[in-house]
Amino acid sequence: MALTAVCAKINTLTYSIKHPETFQIAASLPIPQPSTLVGALAYCLGIQQGVGLNAQNIARKEIVIARASLVSEVTAINPIVLRRFRILDKGFQRKGKGEEEDFKKALTAYQKGDLNTFRRIIEETLTDALYREYLSPATLKCVWVLRSPIESKILYLLQRLGDTESLINVAEAWSAECKVERLDKASTSYYFTALQNVVNTIHGNYTAVRMCDEGYKLKLYYVPCKKDIRSASYGVKYFVYVPAKVDVELREPQEVYIINEEYIIGV
Repeated sequence: MALTAVCAKINTLTYSIKHPETFQIAASLPIPQPSTLVGALAYCLGIQQGVGLNAQNIARKEIVIARASLVSEVTAINPIVLRRFRILDKGFQRKGKGEEEDFKKALTAYQKGDLNTFRRIIEETLTDALYREYLSPATLKCVWVLRSPIESKILYLLQRLGDTESLINVAEAWSAECKVERLDKASTSYYFTALQNVVNTIHGNYTAVRMCDEGYKLKLYYVPCKKDIRSASYGVKYFVYVPAKVDVELREPQEVYIINEEYIIGV
């Protein structure tokens, strides 16, 4: 079966991709997981073809493998407290019998000229805050290996990766040929699953992290990057991710996808 690929170079000032095993107090993954990339391509297909949520099924059928790598020299990890307005959900939650919804209370107060009550409901009752990790700045290279070709320019429709606040800019998008070979060793800067019965040895810096694959199943991946500690000029220390390339020896030959002379291990 002949395969093809679309690729994108993505710049982002700051982004966060919630670790699938965290809730609210969210730790960010260092890089977009396969399921995030499936969702990203589905969004582009949905906009281009006007098929709405059905684009998710189209993307899953077409994608053989989806991977990403860090390109920027260093990416800092920044913990922040995110304050959110919850007007559209909390504001319209049903109350007890005879009690008004919070948004209606705020609207009534505004109409009566009671701005203090209006502000208290909008800015206190209908907000929340949570801790979240963001990475910045970052340049990513994302690759989708496909069963049939699509126009690479649809990737310019992509507006975010990960959480709602993670706005991005697609700097470049292109199509590429994809060759498949069965190899027992490869050098790669793209993550791959940590299967002990497949992977023999790894040489180079990597981070082990659990992420969701293209089918939304949780797996352990080796991500070629190093988590390091840097110091600012005024002495403050902070964590960063530094991209890396690893040499992998496999226990037996596996499918390896070769795109633009880069190797992606197909596990």
